[in-house]
Amino acid sequence: MSDVFEALHGNAQLKTYIKSKISEGALPHALIFEGNEGSGKLTVATMTVAALDPEYSEKILKRITPDVTLHEPAEGKKSIGVSLIRDIRAEAYIKPQELSVRVFIIRHAHTMTTEAQNALLKILEEPPKGVYFFLLCENSSLLLPTVRSRAPVLKMSVLSDSELSEYVVGINKKAALMQKNAPEDYAMLIRSCGGSIGCAVSKLGSPDSQGERLRQKTGELISLIREGERSAILLFFVQSKFKRDELDNVLLGLSGAMRDMLKLKYGSLSDTLYFSSLSEAEETSALFARSTLINVYTESEALRAKLNVNVNVDAFCVRCADVLSDAARK
Repeated sequence: MSDVFEALHGNAQLKTYIKSKISEGALPHALIFEGNEGSGKLTVATMTVAALDPEYSEKILKRITPDVTLHEPAEGKKSIGVSLIRDIRAEAYIKPQELSVRVFIIRHAHTMTTEAQNALLKILEEPPKGVYFFLLCENSSLLLPTVRSRAPVLKMSVLSDSELSEYVVGINKKAALMQKNAPEDYAMLIRSCGGSIGCAVSKLGSPDSQGERLRQKTGELISLIREGERSAILLFFVQSKFKRDELDNVLLGLSGAMRDMLKLKYGSLSDTLYFSSLSEAEETSALFARSTLINVYTESEALRAKLNVNVNVDAFCVRCADVLSDAARK
């Protein structure tokens, strides 16, 4: 069997279990992958499918095969209802088009309603041959005991801060740069991720459309802080409807931008954390007083620390608007 798990960092026991079960032809037809957001649950689930049918591993890893489908709460919904599970049950009896297996991956499985879980249980008890169900959740205790009894719970391992830092620096140039030029900021970022590689990579910024959108949001916030209009800053946070990780990413970008401009004003900026070039940092920093930069940097870091405690994100967005508006005026 080609070792498709080689790219998965850590999780040695989990990988050993899956590989041994596949080699024995005894992989359970339902598995629960438990771990925090960004811990790699979808990655390992996809790798498991690739190990089941290595002939098509490349297509599986790219998630471009019709025989592996990903399901999650509908946009704007917080839970998975029974109608989706009934659709999955019906599809499970359709033969795969190209693979030797049919796999249904359910993200945020812990949000399934009781009715949905009971509907899923019916097919977990007698699944069609060659059909697998991978349930991804943050807390498996939120699933019904009857569902858990049909699917082993595989917990994603949590990396230590030092392990996470070493790995991220090895794969992300921005992380290496941040560790060198802003070690305290980098250490705080690593601590806030709770051992999650996905979280660290997300906070460092990614080149995809989501990462670019959050960068644009940070730029918009910087402009609003410069103008200092409390109502405009409040409207920005209310209309953006940030999720927790998105808000943290924007605050991290804001902190990095303030840091870049402060270093520039003190004449010690060599590499930027937020701005794409020194010239861009110079142009923007000319619009801010040094005291404002210090205040906004201090408050944005304090807000990030509080955000990573369990708070209501919508209410916290209003708090961000108040705090940053005050910081812009001091």
